[in-house]
Amino acid sequence: MKMKGKIFTRVSALFLLPFLMCLLVSPMEVQAQKEKVGWVGPVYKELSDSLMKGFKEYYKKTYGKEIEITFVRPGGWPVCVDKVRAWKGKPDADVFLGAGAPAFEVLDKEGFIVPYKPKDWDKIPDKWGGMKVKDEKFMWTCFAPWIVTNLYNERVLKALKLPAPKTWKELLNPIYRDLIVQTLPYASGTQHEVIEIHLQSFGEKEGWAYNRLLAAQLARFSTGSVDTTHMVSRGEVPIGIAQPQMNAMSARADGYPVRDLLPDKTILVPEAVALLKNAPNEANGKIFLDWLFSMEGQKYVLEGRYFTARTDIKFSVWEKEGVTMAKHARDALGVDSFWDLKVGFIDYNLELAAKRWDDVNRYFEFEIYRKFRELKSSLFLIEEVEGEIDAAKKKGVDVGRAEAKIKEARRLFEFDGSYAPARLTASEARALLVAASR
Repeated sequence: MKMKGKIFTRVSALFLLPFLMCLLVSPMEVQAQKEKVGWVGPVYKELSDSLMKGFKEYYKKTYGKEIEITFVRPGGWPVCVDKVRAWKGKPDADVFLGAGAPAFEVLDKEGFIVPYKPKDWDKIPDKWGGMKVKDEKFMWTCFAPWIVTNLYNERVLKALKLPAPKTWKELLNPIYRDLIVQTLPYASGTQHEVIEIHLQSFGEKEGWAYNRLLAAQLARFSTGSVDTTHMVSRGEVPIGIAQPQMNAMSARADGYPVRDLLPDKTILVPEAVALLKNAPNEANGKIFLDWLFSMEGQKYVLEGRYFTARTDIKFSVWEKEGVTMAKHARDALGVDSFWDLKVGFIDYNLELAAKRWDDVNRYFEFEIYRKFRELKSSLFLIEEVEGEIDAAKKKGVDVGRAEAKIKEARRLFEFDGSYAPARLTASEARALLVAASR
């Protein structure tokens, strides 16, 4: 009887073992079978949350399955581009979500994105305001257009009895010194585009000179475009440089007294999307892209506080349908569709911008940001000596030699970025002025 019991136990164990193994493996198999899609990009949390909610609902309704969405957001446009570069063609995401045209031109040139023509692609303009809105080879397509603006807190400026600066040159007025904040072009694609606006509209040497002078006006550098928006919204600093146009709409929807201001020289930013090469979930990536450009997907774009890209959208119609942000969008833009705006843009060279993408970021960081204190002290010394020369001139002093020397100091500062020689030359101008005054 004992022998029979042992045989029965062994036989039972043999039959039970596969069943027990099934119980152990089953959760892993279920996890492996779960549908997935991954995004990488710099879009704001409000938009990523909105798109996640909308796409999950759409996927469940259409395919009867849950889909897991992962979103990698390491930073602004340049940081996200470098993240894709670091994957070296083996990405941990399927879709590059967000950023403007230069970022996608860089990714295209380096072979990290592949062509895909989403459904309703024809509802997106080819070009607008001199800027490509979608790639003719289907490498990338704009899903949320906006214009580069600056932001100001109207309540704070009113309290300071200051007008809102309407042009780039007006921002250099001494009345705005220490009342401006901006970030680095490597931290923000919008800031990168602002530098390009300056370089392309003023000229390269003049553009960098302008950025040195503007840096001297700053209260500080922010950590990114979102940080700039928050500081201006709270009134910590009244003026913010390099803001996506929809930031003012979003802040006003939250009750902050802020306005966006289109500067005299600006560009369209076609916030775009693309399929990554070797995407691990390519099929779901394509499904997401098709949905994103559908009417339903575009509603979730607007609810995520970005403007919509389709030409057949009217905010007034969506407002009647109960789309919450439709009224805010119409109030912010003053028109019923983004594409109804009448704005003048600079003649923007996209190929040039993409070509010097890394160089612009690097130069700003090393020659302006890392030398921020030296830059400010150098300009302030030059300004002090210029004031002394003007005062001496009014007294009838012969300031010719000192005047020539201080002009040399300013040239060294603005156009060469040679801060130490500029300070030395300014000191020499002061010495000449003292000698002439005796």
